Amino acid sequence: MMKRSLLVLAVSILVAGGTRLTAGGDGGPVLPASATPSDFSLDDMAAELALFSSSGNDLAHYPDTPFQILYISDTNTFTVPAGTRFFVPVFFVDDSPPILGTFPDDVDDIAAYVFGADQLGGYDMQIVVDGEATTLGPAYLGSTHVGGAGLLDGGGHNFIQLGGFLTPLTPGKHTVTIIANFDGAVINELFGQGITLEATYTVNVTK
Repeated sequence: MMKRSLLVLAVSILVAGGTRLTAGGDGGPVLPASATPSDFSLDDMAAELALFSSSGNDLAHYPDTPFQILYISDTNTFTVPAGTRFFVPVFFVDDSPPILGTFPDDVDDIAAYVFGADQLGGYDMQIVVDGEATTLGPAYLGSTHVGGAGLLDGGGHNFIQLGGFLTPLTPGKHTVTIIANFDGAVINELFGQGITLEATYTVNVTK
């Protein structure tokens, strides 16, 4: 059985062993990991998105934040007014069963779990805005604990998310691509090889 939180969410965008999109240059309107627009941190966004993401993007759980969240949908297309700020989740994983690898029980171990070769082995995590790529390292990880009945993909309580804030985009049509590569021991055991998760959004910004 695939792990829902990391993999079933991305069934339509899963490329096993895959061809990876590459883009020249660094940059794009991705804020530093330490940024807290409207006083929201990456941990805050993990808390806001935990139920929405673990529900499979059920809009009944879409959070109320100052940002347009880019998420996998039927069209992957968003139309927003000028001045809109964005939050872009790249992937998430949680401790709903079946658990992938050794899920961390301490926040200090999260980076090693996501990026470590003996666990998920994440690398070349990117948000690509109009062809300009920004690589997201461990500093872009956020996490939260969900109480009560827990997460909606199986009742886990601990949620890890990689993502970043975008500044407003200029009026017009834009593309935002998310890329997450995994080649750790846990992923290779599950699939027999590394995997790439990739999705592209179309963002129309009106004047």
